[in-house]
Amino acid sequence: MSKVSIIFLVLSIVLLVLGFYGGSVQVPETAEAAQPSALAMHFNQYANFYLILGGLILFIVLYFTIHKNVGLRTQHVMSTTIRYVILIGVGVFMVYPLLWMVSATFKNNNEIFSTLSLIPKQPTLEGYRLAMTNYGGDINIWSAMLNTYKYVIPKVVFTVISSTITAYGFGRFRFRGRNVLFALLMATLFLPQVVLNIPQFLMYRKFGWVDSPLYLAMIVPTLFAQETYFVYMLIQFMRNIPRELDEAAKIDGCNIMQTLVLVLVPMLWPAMVSAGLFQFMWSSNDFMGPLLYVNSPARYPATLFVRMSMDADTGFAWNRVMAVSLISIAPSLVVFFLAQSQFMDGVTAGAVKG
Repeated sequence: MSKVSIIFLVLSIVLLVLGFYGGSVQVPETAEAAQPSALAMHFNQYANFYLILGGLILFIVLYFTIHKNVGLRTQHVMSTTIRYVILIGVGVFMVYPLLWMVSATFKNNNEIFSTLSLIPKQPTLEGYRLAMTNYGGDINIWSAMLNTYKYVIPKVVFTVISSTITAYGFGRFRFRGRNVLFALLMATLFLPQVVLNIPQFLMYRKFGWVDSPLYLAMIVPTLFAQETYFVYMLIQFMRNIPRELDEAAKIDGCNIMQTLVLVLVPMLWPAMVSAGLFQFMWSSNDFMGPLLYVNSPARYPATLFVRMSMDADTGFAWNRVMAVSLISIAPSLVVFFLAQSQFMDGVTAGAVKG
């Protein structure tokens, strides 16, 4: 064992000892009882940190020590095992909040705030029963979900179509003022949405689109490629498609739109699916837009319904809040997993130029 390994081994042992010592320090519940020293209180407060750090350093030292003294086959097995353990640990860490939210729908308030366990001690369906409750007879979770997709689906369709056409214009044609218009387009990418909320609201109110039964204030702007990010993304993907395909389509008799629909769209499809998925998730989770442009409770989408489920007068029933939240995000999860392969193709396409 090298000197460096010995130093880190001693350090890990010291950290573990400090962690165990801090965990053994008794903190009195009353002010009259004898208080431990400030140093002991410090070790008690950071006991878990010392234990985790010491255990991690000890594991690394032992791993590299053993790794040097075994054969190549054993080294490969050890490395593969460590990688999978790390990946599984990170995966559990990332998905744990979602699993906890699912389990919290079956708990009462006391259990939700008293434990982080995923297994309810006293399972109850009260949260789901309350989630189905109507509010004033105008709205319930199912009508809120229907209201959500009344504007989300058109937004997705119109965003993909308008962004593709706009990207086609900037990516394939040279025209007067192209660079200036493209610079203005990119400038809007850095403009915060909060700056636009007031002028947009005043304009849409003058148009009579606020509280429209057709959700015009949220749907109509997507006809004009307002999502600059998607336009820019599609332009970048289009640059990787050889222009010779356009020329071949022109020789075969295709006009401009036929070239786009028959030649470019099939190759852009993964990127278009990615744009649609992003817009679907962003629109489904949007709170500010419906809050500004929807006034009638009967037209509230799921995001506003989740807020309505928090009754400040009688206290929050958090199992109801979690149940409503879970129901509202379930379609987004299903859509994402169904389109996952296309989404990953869209994300990675264009990363390597050939």
